[in-house]
Amino acid sequence: MRQLAISGRSGVQIAYLADGQLIEWRTQETDGLVSAGEIYYGRIADVKPGIQSAFVDIGCGQNAYLYVDDTLNKGTAGKGKPNISERVQVGQAVICQVTKEASEWKAPKISLKVSLQGRYLVYLPQEAGISISRKISQPEERARLGETIAPLLVEGEGVIVRTEAAGVDGQQLTNELAYLRKRWEGICQQAEAKKTPGRVGHDLDGIEAILREALAEGLDEVIVEDAATYRQIKDMLTVFSADAESLLRKHTGKEPLFDALRLEAKLEQALRRQVPLANGGHLVFDKTEAMTVIDVNTGSFTGAGGQQREQAVTATNVEAAKEIARQLRLRDIGGIVVIDFIDMKEPANKERVLSTLKRELARDATPSTVHGMTALGLVELTRKRVRASLSERLMETCAVCDGRGRILRGDESIRRLQNELAGLARSQQAEAAVVELSGRLFQLVEQLETTGDEKSWPLRVFKREELRLAPDEYRIAYAGNTAEAKRLYEKQWKIT
Repeated sequence: MRQLAISGRSGVQIAYLADGQLIEWRTQETDGLVSAGEIYYGRIADVKPGIQSAFVDIGCGQNAYLYVDDTLNKGTAGKGKPNISERVQVGQAVICQVTKEASEWKAPKISLKVSLQGRYLVYLPQEAGISISRKISQPEERARLGETIAPLLVEGEGVIVRTEAAGVDGQQLTNELAYLRKRWEGICQQAEAKKTPGRVGHDLDGIEAILREALAEGLDEVIVEDAATYRQIKDMLTVFSADAESLLRKHTGKEPLFDALRLEAKLEQALRRQVPLANGGHLVFDKTEAMTVIDVNTGSFTGAGGQQREQAVTATNVEAAKEIARQLRLRDIGGIVVIDFIDMKEPANKERVLSTLKRELARDATPSTVHGMTALGLVELTRKRVRASLSERLMETCAVCDGRGRILRGDESIRRLQNELAGLARSQQAEAAVVELSGRLFQLVEQLETTGDEKSWPLRVFKREELRLAPDEYRIAYAGNTAEAKRLYEKQWKIT
């Protein structure tokens, strides 16, 4: 059973579940964060002909990136790639759409080629022409759809006919095109009224997007918690299809919707480095700037040797392939992904695992490409980066470890402090030092002193515990003669 659970209690939050498992988590941001698909009124802040790009102020505190291929064609077709300076100028006002959200290292990417997606059509208000999904293969149906849409379009606008439009009657297509065109007119009116860069358009674009995707996958139920959001979604479903409204249900239980579905625990699991598998194995996720690496581990698996082991390992890898596809979608991991499956000997088993992975990834609306298995047995794939990953949206860099994920061992921190003090003793003839230590290091130094190892200090140390320091951090407040160190120590901390 496929469900969408939607809460509007503190900003709109959307959980997509399949048979009770969380497979996607979306939020409709209300705090200025930029989401893929949103439309903005912006101004060109800088043009860089050398990299064929421009930077656009969209009012979010970070200029968005615009490449020349994502600008509107101004009659230069057939003349080769134009220079970005021919397409946009500094100070120019533009309506743009976010195609990729900002990541830890990159600004949001935008396009001037705005598209508004419906369930059956993608409306292109500034690009003429009709494109029909290649998955609609029957010539008669393609001809019918083209003949239905063509008379509805005005000069300069176009549509992409989606796969879901196959077999849909002309009136539904007409209604959806009218709805999308009205949305575009509203966007233009908002942009004209704006005096500074900022977001324009529909307040519930994120909900619309996931509703379309879920309906295409066979959605069974939409559960909504608050009355205002319920009414808005009811109106959306009426536009999408005549029977979609029957899927809508209002949550009336005393327990909050997400608590009833135990979603916080499911979301917490999606942020962990290690993911358990049903047979006792587990997955380990590690992220670098260039790629995400996933390791498949046997965990408690203790198979015998030979063919029995090969079969058990293959079964674990098949289960891992299914879970990896779900986790990539849930965690919104984009870019290069490398998977280290448990080693298999037989080519047929390797192919079975690859086929399972491809089949499960195909269920995801975000496109992925599996590039096969390397000589070392690593599977390489790429997944299109559209939104910031789940961890980027819900977490921030640790102030303690500064994003490293680990801290120095206590003895290593003390060794570094000793070396630094020894350097001061040599270079400045320091006799004593005033040192602030984190709570963890203070305790370790106390232990050293009780065992007589304080002789390892190269000079006299006046130490103080400073709880605001990170666990592996220290600070040398003063180094010089003993009398001054003692005076400063007693004055600053009122030691008598």
